[in-house]
Amino acid sequence: MLSKGCKLDWKTSNSVAISGEIDEYADFTTLDRSAGQILYVDFANVTRLNSSGLRSWIQTITKNKIQLVLRECSAVVVEQFALIPQFIGKNGTVESFFARYQCVSCFHEEQRRFQVGQNLDLSAPTLPSELTEPCPECGDHVELDQSPEVYLSFIRYSNKANPAAS
Repeated sequence: MLSKGCKLDWKTSNSVAISGEIDEYADFTTLDRSAGQILYVDFANVTRLNSSGLRSWIQTITKNKIQLVLRECSAVVVEQFALIPQFIGKNGTVESFFARYQCVSCFHEEQRRFQVGQNLDLSAPTLPSELTEPCPECGDHVELDQSPEVYLSFIRYSNKANPAAS
């Protein structure tokens, strides 16, 4: 039987990797130990989210006043930032994320990682609308699968002061 909900893998006392589906089975009670602290969250392996899981996440981080530093955010996570800014948390920051690109002909998908302050400048944020390399499957061009505004919406709500930079 497949397990439901997401998995929380604590790397250190203030760093957790979340994987799987953030859904109605998600259990974030172990985040209570991070109350009032900075918590580094790796979202690289989150594959799906639904409204019940998001509600549980937002309630937990709000109740515990957790200051989030979000790392390696998968494309499905970043897409939620545009819809539900509370996902990032009141004082949260996004450190790195993935954007999804898709071939215009064969629909092959590629992901590109962006690091805030390195290959993404917050003073003039932009993402390439297409990749410079052709599709490895068919040779056609590969374009960003959403508008850049969707991927960059988190900038309006976060990165005011990055605690990881201090």
